[in-house]
Amino acid sequence: MLFEAGIDYIAALFGVWMAGAVAVPSFPPVGTRALGRLGAIARDSQPEVILTDSRFTRLRERVLALLPDGFPEEAWTEADALFRADTYAYAYNPADAGPALPVLDREALALLQYTSGSTSDPKGVMLTHGNLLSNCHGASRWMGGPRERVGCTWLPPYHDMGLMGGILQPIYEGFPTVILSPGHFVQQPLRWLAALSQYRVTTTIAPNFAFDLCCNAIGDDVLPLLDLSTVEAIYCGAEPVRRRTFERFAERFARCGFRAEAFGPCYGLAEATVFVSGKVDGAAPAFVELDQDGLARGEVREIAADHPRAQALASCGAPAPGHDVRIVGPDGRALPDGAIGEIWVGGPNIGIGYWNQPERSEETFHARLEGSAQRYMRTGDLGFLRAGELYVTGRIKDLIIHAGRNLYPQDIELLVEELDARIRPNGVAAFSIDDGQGERIAVVAELRRGEKVAEGELQTLREAIVERVTQQLGAAPHLIHFAPMGAIPLTTSGKIQRYATRHALLTQSLASYPHARA
Repeated sequence: MLFEAGIDYIAALFGVWMAGAVAVPSFPPVGTRALGRLGAIARDSQPEVILTDSRFTRLRERVLALLPDGFPEEAWTEADALFRADTYAYAYNPADAGPALPVLDREALALLQYTSGSTSDPKGVMLTHGNLLSNCHGASRWMGGPRERVGCTWLPPYHDMGLMGGILQPIYEGFPTVILSPGHFVQQPLRWLAALSQYRVTTTIAPNFAFDLCCNAIGDDVLPLLDLSTVEAIYCGAEPVRRRTFERFAERFARCGFRAEAFGPCYGLAEATVFVSGKVDGAAPAFVELDQDGLARGEVREIAADHPRAQALASCGAPAPGHDVRIVGPDGRALPDGAIGEIWVGGPNIGIGYWNQPERSEETFHARLEGSAQRYMRTGDLGFLRAGELYVTGRIKDLIIHAGRNLYPQDIELLVEELDARIRPNGVAAFSIDDGQGERIAVVAELRRGEKVAEGELQTLREAIVERVTQQLGAAPHLIHFAPMGAIPLTTSGKIQRYATRHALLTQSLASYPHARA
């Protein structure tokens, strides 16, 4: 399914299900990166039909030339052409019940939800109709049940959070929602907040970077025109939730009627349809301040918020109704509250496996605790439970092990981003490299478009990065690479692809700011 966000996408999605087929949502083929992801999905899923609209059909020749093995030409179908040929649609009689709707089996495969690919190639998660219904039902209970709401989304509908939270949840509960395209939001973040104001939106969703983007791009002159007093919940997920970002957004838009209690940190992933845990509506977001040195040793140790080694972690709330979240050690045993380990999830939201990957499916979706018959899904994320709420510390694959200490790349990235205004927000990647003598820390930092930075200034900035990371985390970056804006590979949902960035750096294919590598 290759569509822009909007009504056509929704109609096509339900048409696919009514036909008893399996939907494969995918990012429209605009740009080289999107084509690469599209090719990987096509080769893996081997679609029988490519459903799109006239806009993307015009790109067919380019796609076929670049991806000849993934898209048979005869499979391309224009949804709007099908609609024009559907005489029943134009001869509709309100008194006529129309064709009988199919009865869908809850256990039948509904869609392949491909992962973002932030740590590897995208994998197709097999989700059933029962998984989708369970996610909607659980999220509805968690939000307090159906009531008068107005939604708004700009998240891509080909990703789990955008599809489930932005489209299927409003349809399930029957509340109206406003849909913006992701591109329109990124071009002018004001469009999102203006929509919240104009349509009296109560419920919306966004990842952490959206709040920084709004603070940076929206001027003071338009604040008197915005009314955000109706916003009851902004569910925030898909990437680490940062306390400073929340506080900055809440302070900036308080004069527009925005209340900090509306922030709702959540945790989820495609393998669980999307929803695993979240903060209850109306409660203030909870953060815990932890000692960074303790985190590096895998320990949860509270510390004063103003301590120079303090690291704020957001509570991602209690598990979804009907779901069991466990923290598990390397030996496969459940850990007590306050201990860091891998997050395992069991419950009806969990998919049935990865498409065409039986061995990886068995390893990920069929984990079991000692003495338990319950099936758990291994998330690959690290975290801990405290008073029944989940705190996420990072991803196992992204973890940097330096001199026997565990370092989380997002901690390094945040320190670098906040050091200098010339460094682009969400434009820093940290990872480890092996120089033959051991694991070393590497940092890639993008400079904002239009910045003119002399080599001497770059060296000063490089030294400042080393000093700050060393002071805060006790480990010095070995390599710092400055890059122009847009050089760091991102997933289609805007996440940093650390693995791809590392590969590009090591193969010397990563763009470089002039004379900026050392």
